Amino acid sequence: MKKALFLGLATLDIQYFVDEFPAGNVKIKTQAPDCWVGGPATNAAVAFAKLNGNTHLVTAVGKNAFQSVFKNDFEQCNIQYIDLLERVDSQPVLASVISASNGERTIFTHYPDRITQPIDEKKLLDQLQPEVVMLDGFYPEVAVKLAHEAKNRQIPVVFDGGSWKSYLPELLPHVDYAICSNDFYPPTCEQPKEIFDYLDQFAISHKAITRGNQPILVSSREMNCELDVPQVDVIDTLGAGDFFHGAFCYYLLTKSNYLQALQKSAEFASKTCLFKGPRSWLNKLI
Repeated sequence: MKKALFLGLATLDIQYFVDEFPAGNVKIKTQAPDCWVGGPATNAAVAFAKLNGNTHLVTAVGKNAFQSVFKNDFEQCNIQYIDLLERVDSQPVLASVISASNGERTIFTHYPDRITQPIDEKKLLDQLQPEVVMLDGFYPEVAVKLAHEAKNRQIPVVFDGGSWKSYLPELLPHVDYAICSNDFYPPTCEQPKEIFDYLDQFAISHKAITRGNQPILVSSREMNCELDVPQVDVIDTLGAGDFFHGAFCYYLLTKSNYLQALQKSAEFASKTCLFKGPRSWLNKLI
């Protein structure tokens, strides 16, 4: 049993399915939407727990009417969690998801509240003893200190670069593995090489850019290459990138090298796209 710690966003996702994305200023009648718990770090933790048996998540839910929804989802997914806003009245981050029949989706959401209560990152790492720490870039007031302490302890730090955030220069110096999406563009960067060059400023040893069904761009001190991803008949891509990150953390600990971990993660994430919604694959994938 491997030990991983995920820190980042947990959201309440309301997912509507449509045949195609509508034009503006129209009202569309659909089937009743599905309601899921999501978020980059949360979904990554779900994937790791599926492969590993369980894992730990540090996130922020707060005191609100949806607490039981999050609690039940975490329990069903074998995730042990720490709520940074456990004693604070706070509404969760909501996301409205529109998924089209071709598997593409559009998401409307908002940034979470800041974490004002301190966390003892040394005590947390002492208690959980993770072999890898993954951060999705949210809650920088906690993430930077946790990543710094993990780096000091030589615990690998994985960063999910979903999109650029202004405070990331504080976090990136503590990152060992930066797995970025095709929407991750640091200032002045327009091309993948410029993104890799930017990340090199922070001495990040292993970097990759995922691009949906296109080959993954891979860069490290040993190699620069493209890695093909499996081509599948997509039903729904919601959460697939997050599941990739969670699987990567698992395969990083169980496979022999970086490239193999990326390949296995791509295979895993592709399989989740064969199912509707971000949870229905859980009981169907081995």
